[in-house]
Amino acid sequence: MTNTGRRNFWQNISRVVEALTHCHDAGIVHGALDESSIFVGDDRSPSYRLGGYEACIHIADDDLPPSEMAFRTSDPVSFRQDLANVAKVVQSVLGHGQLDEPVLTGIERRMLARMSDPPHFQLYDGHVALEELAEVVDELDRLGTSTEGELVLYPVRDVLRSDLPTLASGAIPADDTDAVLLFVADDLLGPDTRAVVDARMVRVVTDLAIYRIEIVDDRIGMIVRGTKRQPHDAVSDAFEVKRRIHLARNRGAAAERVRKLGNGALPWAGLRQAPSVATSDDPPSWHALILLEAFSLLKQQFRAFPIDVLTPPRGRSELVWVAPRSDAEVDARRKRLKLPPSPVALGREMDHDEGRPDWTVSYSDTLGRPRERLPELSLEEIGEVEGRRAYGFRSNEPVPPTQLMFLRPRTDAGTEGAIRRRLQNVVAARANVELLRALDDPATVAMEDALRIVAAPGLPPADLDASKKMAWDAIAAGRSINVVVGPPGVGKTYLVAQLIGSILAGTPSARILISSQNHETLVSIEHELRKVLPQPGKIVVRVQKSDVGADETALRRISCEVLDVVSRSGTSGPLANPHREIREALRPADGAEKTVAERVLRDTDDLLLRSADVTLATTSSPFVEDMIADGEQFDWVFVEEAARANGAELIGALLLGNRRVMIGDHRQLSPFEMQARKKLYEPFRAEELLSDAVERLAPIPDLPPEVDATLKHLKTDGSLLIDVLAAATRLEEPFHSIAEREKEREDAIGRPSSIATTLTEQSRMHPTICRVVSDTFYDGRLVPSDRVKERKTTVGSQAGFPASPIVVLDLPPLGVCRIRSFEKRSKKDLSNPAEASALVNALTGLRPTAGPDDEPPSLVVLATYTGQVKLLERLLTPKVDGEGRLQGFVSPRGDRRFVYTSDSFQGGEADVVLASLVRNNTTAGKRALGFLSNPQRLNVLVSRARQKLLLATSLEFLTHVVDGTDPDKAGGDLGFVRTLVGELREAVGERVNGEAYGATIVAHDERGKSVG
Repeated sequence: MTNTGRRNFWQNISRVVEALTHCHDAGIVHGALDESSIFVGDDRSPSYRLGGYEACIHIADDDLPPSEMAFRTSDPVSFRQDLANVAKVVQSVLGHGQLDEPVLTGIERRMLARMSDPPHFQLYDGHVALEELAEVVDELDRLGTSTEGELVLYPVRDVLRSDLPTLASGAIPADDTDAVLLFVADDLLGPDTRAVVDARMVRVVTDLAIYRIEIVDDRIGMIVRGTKRQPHDAVSDAFEVKRRIHLARNRGAAAERVRKLGNGALPWAGLRQAPSVATSDDPPSWHALILLEAFSLLKQQFRAFPIDVLTPPRGRSELVWVAPRSDAEVDARRKRLKLPPSPVALGREMDHDEGRPDWTVSYSDTLGRPRERLPELSLEEIGEVEGRRAYGFRSNEPVPPTQLMFLRPRTDAGTEGAIRRRLQNVVAARANVELLRALDDPATVAMEDALRIVAAPGLPPADLDASKKMAWDAIAAGRSINVVVGPPGVGKTYLVAQLIGSILAGTPSARILISSQNHETLVSIEHELRKVLPQPGKIVVRVQKSDVGADETALRRISCEVLDVVSRSGTSGPLANPHREIREALRPADGAEKTVAERVLRDTDDLLLRSADVTLATTSSPFVEDMIADGEQFDWVFVEEAARANGAELIGALLLGNRRVMIGDHRQLSPFEMQARKKLYEPFRAEELLSDAVERLAPIPDLPPEVDATLKHLKTDGSLLIDVLAAATRLEEPFHSIAEREKEREDAIGRPSSIATTLTEQSRMHPTICRVVSDTFYDGRLVPSDRVKERKTTVGSQAGFPASPIVVLDLPPLGVCRIRSFEKRSKKDLSNPAEASALVNALTGLRPTAGPDDEPPSLVVLATYTGQVKLLERLLTPKVDGEGRLQGFVSPRGDRRFVYTSDSFQGGEADVVLASLVRNNTTAGKRALGFLSNPQRLNVLVSRARQKLLLATSLEFLTHVVDGTDPDKAGGDLGFVRTLVGELREAVGERVNGEAYGATIVAHDERGKSVG
């Protein structure tokens, strides 16, 4: 039966289902639907008619016993069974299981599988079946006769004896070859079979397994490996297999099948669908999202430095010594891109390297993760060898002296896998033009009125402050994307939890997705949700990190809890066996029970995911890609920490819903490596990169074909490229772009934005700390709540230490000191021992004053550099007592850890924060400040404290640096540093009701000792 013939057949089946749906809508179950109850007129036109209604209303002689009534069946009857009976008729007519059965497309197989076994936990009735049948007809209209034929393959003998039997998890004996082959053949014919083609190798992916297939003949494939598909084995660029796959027993049987099929045996090499050609009809934002990830890969070429591996100097043979060398081609390319020469760039990298095992050497600068194992190198020393500036690395394996090598960062499969997943999500979003445009500018896209009433939140709680009520009303009114700007401590998580509670209270069947860049943020939101949502009653599932084993995930823990409750209810009869399996799954005694246990637990995981009221997953989670592939859809999508994600990282989660809310703070940390990519969007740089982009990306496997198509198109369309580069610049920080654009519109029109709302009342920071942060980073708009003003202090002082909420441990600038340097480098780690000493000494002046009914106060120590973190950890770890407390204070995350980099602690908070800014030198400009020249990073550092902030730095050094770059005090890039120093000095000596309320500046000497 050709595609055209099947199209007519499905149209006829649609008539049958339509008639059946009318019965169901009237509350009537047909109950006897089979081939004899369908009347056929002409197969070439829609003419099927449904009969057999006699069974519905039992028209028969009164004296006939029930078993002899016309069309009467002894099977149970239901609406679901009626639809399943239609599927049985279809399978019978199509000759299911017979050699001449037609080749069905994936959409036909999926539709038929759902009708054969209608889902229990999703809406599936005649109306849904009619919609799916209409999609099948449309698909066959589009395909015409393009998918006829079969793909033929066979397993090698070793795979048939070992790999394939394991896929059945012990349910089929390994020596029962026929049963194993039948099991695998059924798996390959499943409705969700997909494939990836790479040269002479094909990977066929099913829900159960991944089969590696070698093309041994143009029309014959050979299975050389078969492995169970793990939960995180998401194949980013796998495409749907629209051909039937025939599994032969061996090579001879496969060849015979090919001879019988003739032209119907399809070539494996032609399995790959032709790449969809990128055209200017796609919005620039779609091209830009592709470019974001492509340039993330392409920029790696500029961190592959030509080097020579030198003979180690005497006495230092334990290190691998390398020196930069000239490479005409590399140098010419860098010159065209206006990048510094390779030796200069390498020197800058090494000067800021912190001694981690982040480097390796290879004979090629080819992009992608090399297949061979490469050494792991960590920078140990910089010196001179053979008259050349050289770098000494500690290596986990020998590297013999040689020339013409490349020093390059180590890459891992996880990074490339995440990029592939994001690209696949971008490809999936291609048809959603509304979302692509909204992510660039929500004001340009109108939201359908019908969506506003679906799962709408109720009225805001009375205790919300004015800015949160404004945000609530804006979200309820609905835009294509709503943006909530949340400065530190304003209660973003509380607002989200209250919104979700209101949505589920009004629409209990609503499904909600919460996504975030950071897994710890999801843990915090889950904790807040459990306080708001009724327990038990609502299912909240958090999908764990991809590097955590299945047995350790939060999802598996919930599955075990559910099964434990079920196992305690004693039962008998038909349910006795499932209850026994559940008990064995929770406590398996041997290998056989473990096999059953894994199946039961995996099925429960899947059931919980699909039935959860609230699902939490990171934006880069493989589960997001899987949900897109499965056609999942949520009523609401909330993205937390959205300001830390670029457009490609956001698009996957946003694609899963029609009501979308992004929450974040663009005045804190930005997307990773954003600045480095933005430099590449200069037109002359982009054109140079595009000149050979396709060739350079070729070694990276499994990239979607749309990447090559887009890059080729942009290479030849200069006018489109200009628009795409502008969009890419915006989509590097979509949250920032939207928030700032809406602020400009607010200022221009004089009324609040309906898209972006800023929360302004914070309940974390002491009012003095709040004022410093607000005036420095938020234009004075951030204000303390009454609750924080009235909060009882649980942090006290002793030994004459200042009681004020801000204490600056002020060291002299290096320019007036007798010491050579405050900043120390050890194995390239940057530290400042004087500031570390000042903080450790100041710690002895603090004490907790919490009462027996109060929560003990927490304390954290933050630094801007990893080297300072390591130094502080060495100094403070011996001071942590047996109860995990430091000077009586608890750790902020309850794990005995007290010291973090400021970047890693974004989103965290503590009652007391001790912060070291580290930098104090005689260099000029931004180089003098290093990380401190980034206002977002400094904002995070000073906004974590609830009650007390201790800041170790040199105020005079900070002032000199800023004045040196901006002597006229016009503002400039470092104007925020001047504002911060001014706010700290202005707050000195403030008192309220006779108590210290402002800041205290305590002078320290060059050793970090107090002199005041």
